Amino acid sequence: MLKSGYYDYIYEVQGETLKLRPEKIFDPNGVYLIVDKELKLIWIWAGSHSRLFHRYMAANFAGKLKTKKKFYNFKYEVIKQGIEPEDFYPIFNELKENRADLNYPGQSRYKTKSSQTYGLQFTPSQIIESEISEGDLALSKSKKSHIRKILSEIKEIQMHIKYSMDHMQRRFAEIEKLIGK
Repeated sequence: MLKSGYYDYIYEVQGETLKLRPEKIFDPNGVYLIVDKELKLIWIWAGSHSRLFHRYMAANFAGKLKTKKKFYNFKYEVIKQGIEPEDFYPIFNELKENRADLNYPGQSRYKTKSSQTYGLQFTPSQIIESEISEGDLALSKSKKSHIRKILSEIKEIQMHIKYSMDHMQRRFAEIEKLIGK
């Protein structure tokens, strides 16, 4: 079993149930909910071979988690294996490195050496505000990350449309075969 504390913010979708503190994570067949307290976001990580039903159930579970007091006003985002946004990388690395020193996923994002050395602690809103200044035409990291998320979502939608179109084409061919065309 993985360590408690940090892993109390990680869930695995198992059919129609949600399992807290899964035995393993990032299984290509699996779907996981990872609560990112810093970004007030529930990541729904879907493996490359995960089932659509599990992704659907994960979105339902994320909606239910959002109604709980400690996750109130959190948003959720579905991300696919291999096309994770930049904001997810710290969590991915924390889990791969089994960071037992952290209390929750994403905490390392703001625990840099310089902030530890000088005793500085920044909130995500302070960091985002410092990146955006009037007259600044360059996009902030926050906006770039949001654009990447949207593009990832569009890419996933395109994959679903392609799959649906291929499936419809096969079904039409089957109908034509049945009527003798």
